[in-house]
Order: sequence, then C-alpha cells, then structure tokens
Amino acid sequence: MYLKDTVQALADYNKAIKLDRFEPEAYMRRGRLYAEKGEFDNALADMSRSIELDPKNSYTYFNRALIYYELKRFNEAMEDFNKVLKEEPGNSLTLYNRALVYTQVGQFEDALGDLDRVLDINPDNVLAHFNRAAVFVEMGRWRDALEDYDTAIRLYPDFAKAYMNRSFVKLKLGDKRGSKKDYDTARAKVKEYSARQAEGPESLADTTRKYSALLSLDADFAKKDFNDELLQHRDVDIRLRPLYRFALAKEADHTLCALSSQYEHPALARFFASQPVPVVLDTRDAPAELASMETHSDFIRSMSECSLKHYNLALSYIDKAVEGEKGYAKAFCLLNRAVLRAEVIDFISSIEDNVQVLSMDEAGQTRARVRDRVTRRYDYSEAIRDLQEASGLLKNLPYIYFDLANLYCLSGEHIKAIDQYDKAISLYPYMADAYFNRGLVLIYLKDKEKGCIDLSRSGELGVADAYGVIKKFCEEER
Repeated sequence: MYLKDTVQALADYNKAIKLDRFEPEAYMRRGRLYAEKGEFDNALADMSRSIELDPKNSYTYFNRALIYYELKRFNEAMEDFNKVLKEEPGNSLTLYNRALVYTQVGQFEDALGDLDRVLDINPDNVLAHFNRAAVFVEMGRWRDALEDYDTAIRLYPDFAKAYMNRSFVKLKLGDKRGSKKDYDTARAKVKEYSARQAEGPESLADTTRKYSALLSLDADFAKKDFNDELLQHRDVDIRLRPLYRFALAKEADHTLCALSSQYEHPALARFFASQPVPVVLDTRDAPAELASMETHSDFIRSMSECSLKHYNLALSYIDKAVEGEKGYAKAFCLLNRAVLRAEVIDFISSIEDNVQVLSMDEAGQTRARVRDRVTRRYDYSEAIRDLQEASGLLKNLPYIYFDLANLYCLSGEHIKAIDQYDKAISLYPYMADAYFNRGLVLIYLKDKEKGCIDLSRSGELGVADAYGVIKKFCEEER
C-alpha cells in the first residue's frame, strides 16, 4: 500500500468511527491498518475494542492474535487462535499459525499435531512440510526432518533454504557427501536468484530467508486452506478459470478442455505438427512424469522444466526460444513465457501469503483477495507486455486475449479485462472459460445481471462450476 493510500484510508476509518463509535468493523479495519504500519499498540487497542463490540467475530480474534505475536505476547496469541479454532476447527491457516506459536514457546509435540492436521488438509503445502521439518530438527528426529525436507524440495525444487537445512540434517545423519551436495546446490540456487533478481518483478523469491513468520489472512475469513487450493472446502469453486499455455502431452490430442466446439486455427495446426513431441494448448501444465529427458528445442525444454517446477531453468529456456523464433511461432513462445512469468509470481506469492484471487464471500459480496501485510509488491507487467507483443504478431488467437484478460484481472484492471474477454469471445463464441471469467468480473463490478447471463452461457458450454456459482449468487436475478 502506498503512503498516500494509507493516509487516506486512515482518514476514512477515523471519519467512520467518528460517525458511529459502536461499529466494530471500522475499529477492526483501522487496527489492521495500524498493524500494517507497525503501530502494534494502536492496532491492539482497536482490535480489542472491536471484540468488545462484537465478541463473536472470529476474524477479529485472528487478527488480534497476529498483533499479540508481533508484541511477543505468545500466550495471548495462543488464546485468540484457540477461540478461532473453537468456531472453525478445520481452519488450516489458524492451525499453521498456532503451530508456529507452539514452536516459539517450545511446545513441539503440540506444534507437530497442528502441522499434521494442516498436511491432512493439503498434503502438498510446502511451508507446512518445511516448518514441520524444523520442529523435527528441534526434537532431534533427523530421519523425520529429512523426509519433510525431501518433500518440500520435491514440491519446490528451487527452495534454497530447504537445501541448506537438509544439508545440516544429512550431516547429522553422517551423510557427508550428501550434505556437501545439498550445500553446493543451495549456494547455486542463491546465485541463480541473485542473477535473476535484477531482471524485474518476475524474479524468483529469495528462498534463502526464513519461512517461519505467521501468515495473515484476507478479508474473506471463510477459507480453510492457504496454499493454492484457496476455496477447497467451499461447495462452490469461484476462482477464475486458469491461463492457457502450451504443455507436453501423452498424445497429440488437441481438443481443448471445457469447450463444446473445438477451436481451429491454421497456425496452431502447423505449430503442433512441427513439434518433436506431443504438445497441447490447455489450461493445465503437463504432469511431471511427462518431463522429457531427451534433447529438444528450447521451447520443449522450457515446458519440461516448468512441469518439474524448475522455474529458473524454464525461464532461461523460454527466453532463448523467444529470441530464436519469429512470426506465429514467436507469438506462441511469448504466450508461454507470459504464463510462466505469471505462474512464478503466483507460486511465490502463495508461499508468501500474497495471493490475489477474485472471490466472493458467503454474503455474496465480491472482492479481490489480497494479503493484508504486503512485504513485497508483485506485478504482472512483464507478462502483460509479452501477451501484448504476441497479439501484435498473431491478432486472431482468442487464447492470447483470454490470458491477457486474466492478468489484467489479477492486476486489478477489471475494465481492461472485460475488453480482452470481449475480444476472445468475438473470435471464439464457444469459449466457455471466457464467459465464466467475464461473468465473475462483471459481478465483481456490480453488473450482476450481465454476469449471471455469462455464467449461464458458460455452463451451457461445459463449465460445470458455473451452475454452483449461479445457484449461490444469481438466484434472485434468475
């Protein structure tokens, strides 16, 4: 948040409280703003006042617990987290944070219990494995720690801190050769990070720092998980349909998912035919088992490394592919580089709790999920520029405009996003994903009637998730 925005927001909250001294929401929001500025005493006073006015709001207890933690009042932080979990026993973000408080005060068995529950909900949570390994290290359970570090590295192969910590564990287990290899790998990852850091906002996060800070929560407190399955426990999936990209495939099947009529384009057909291995244009990345071990083009190598989450290598290969191609082939490489850059940002922000997802709460209010305490600012400008260049090279491919619309959405430029979804649909009237996403954005912009019409069309074209969203948010209009 920029200084001007902070000052204006504080003035707005002060005015709201002056107009109604008994509105708990205003105190809670002002308290979060004070916490963002590091004024924790003021933040605590506002959170406590909000709780006095509304003792049943678990979201406020959660926020006050974060403030208590910053003030090193760990017992009081624990009490507030306990109150949240009494109301929502399966809230994994609260379980995760409570585990870190348990670790801070030396209650390692309790910390393990909470992290076990988090991993029951989401077995692929990188941070939970990483921090559970740290707890095992504190307990001297080296084999268990090794297993969790192995998993964290499998899920995120560029995680320098995990390699460094695993090096220490291997040394304790007497594996000197393995320890040195991990240490050298960690140093290499740090060097890779440093090299890319100067290249712009798509650079990988500094995975050398500690990942043991408590995570904050956005304004929609109903989410039960906090990694990439933000709405896993909801009965309705209201995330944007994902970006289209080229990916490795088991066989050359170019039927695009969630579409009732296949889209055909001569440049696409020529491009698919020219590839040495099966490739599809899809919304999902290739499974890791399809990663090719053979020597192919830089474009194929990039897709292969991306499927393994080797983002540094994937970016280096796709950079070479963009430089080496021209015409429609360059446009396709630019599309994939844009999606890769966006995926890097999304993955890193997910482990730094900075995820932005267009979402709606239980009351039907629409909002963008944004991390409350932003320590780094991410943007999609490089990815957007890639797609703009691609659209100049190949003006009639709807997937370029669809991806561009999604990135505008994630950048908060919703009017521009609508324009790009319009272009995608005009080129391909059967593009169900575009109707779905445009419908969500229209609802977000308070044009619920048009949004619900788009969702209905999306459902007719094959997006099953659309009917759940319609039932939840469009019944009055229907």
